Amino acid sequence: MLLAKLGNPQDALPPVVHVGGTKGKGSTIAFMRAMLEAAGYRVHVYTSPHIARFNERIVLAGEEITDSALFDVLEETRAAAGDMPVGFFDATTAAAMLAFSRTKADILLMEMGLGGVVDATNILDAPALTVMTTISYDHMEYMGKTLSSIAAFESGLMKPNVPCVVSYQDAEAMQVLREGARQTGAPLYEYGTHWGVARDAAGMRFADANGEARLPAPALLGAHQIVNAGNAIAALSALEAFDVNEEHIKAGLQNVQWKGRLQQMKASFLPQGSECWFDGGHNMAAAEVIAQFAREQWSDKPLYLIFGTTKGKDLATMLMPFGGLVKRVYGVGVKSEPGSYDADAITEAAFAMGSARSASGIREALEDIMKQEPKPFRTLVFGSLYLWLEASLL
Repeated sequence: MLLAKLGNPQDALPPVVHVGGTKGKGSTIAFMRAMLEAAGYRVHVYTSPHIARFNERIVLAGEEITDSALFDVLEETRAAAGDMPVGFFDATTAAAMLAFSRTKADILLMEMGLGGVVDATNILDAPALTVMTTISYDHMEYMGKTLSSIAAFESGLMKPNVPCVVSYQDAEAMQVLREGARQTGAPLYEYGTHWGVARDAAGMRFADANGEARLPAPALLGAHQIVNAGNAIAALSALEAFDVNEEHIKAGLQNVQWKGRLQQMKASFLPQGSECWFDGGHNMAAAEVIAQFAREQWSDKPLYLIFGTTKGKDLATMLMPFGGLVKRVYGVGVKSEPGSYDADAITEAAFAMGSARSASGIREALEDIMKQEPKPFRTLVFGSLYLWLEASLL
């Protein structure tokens, strides 16, 4: 085994919070990190995928891993692997664990990749806590085509006697998670039963067995981020060894940063009053929450959608929530990802929604909108995190 050849670095990690689920893993981790750092803790973070640089995946005690340190652990992992058939994610996860084991920190927040018992991160036998974000339709070629099958796959995150904080779930998924917890022997800390969160006029309210707290709205936009923030607070409440109080939580909510989530991009060539936004949501659940946000907050200007995504997604299903909401869909390929749908395939799927066009990239789509739209407009680039780099260069 590769980790054994590396000296079993997974056995020399600080307490680990292991985060799985479909939607909101990265945001939940970002909230937890911001709150823990506000409380003075040194935090390791492992997430995927990266957006601009691979180094983003490995945060050592609050700082992205340096190029030289990354090179060293990757080379050590490559040498240890030898002729072993090791995949990309398995190898990079082993390298990350090596890096985490060599830098002192108080806690490690680790995101699952694909999920379930087969995930490379699931080598951990006894994390301090597991967290399950909302389960939705994604990676169906591996996990099955129903919420039940996906939930059963994801429940491999659970460990005997390790508490599992569970975010909002559809009833179908929740039933499977409860059964998985029963069979595993993992205590559940459920949304709607043990904790709750809601938006209010001043921001948000969080409540659990310890009482209710009125908190500011999170810096990350969208009603879905209220749920993700609540999930993070619930997780920290379950981590009894860590002292995170209400002031730390408030600071974390206001200072949290997570690239590529409802982020306004700088596109200075756009007409005055026009905007370009980016969200790296890449599944049906993300499309639904972003479309709902747009209906609630973006009714003042015509909205256009620039959409690109990797293969394996159901295009019609992902585009459906934007029906009747956007003036036109522009299909684009994802230039940095060879395994993406081409622009014409997306445009063909979008025709059922009305107007749709293909474009060679985000810039060309925006230039076409400027030719057609006489009023200030708003554009949402959506579908794949891998589009962020192209959008950042506008």
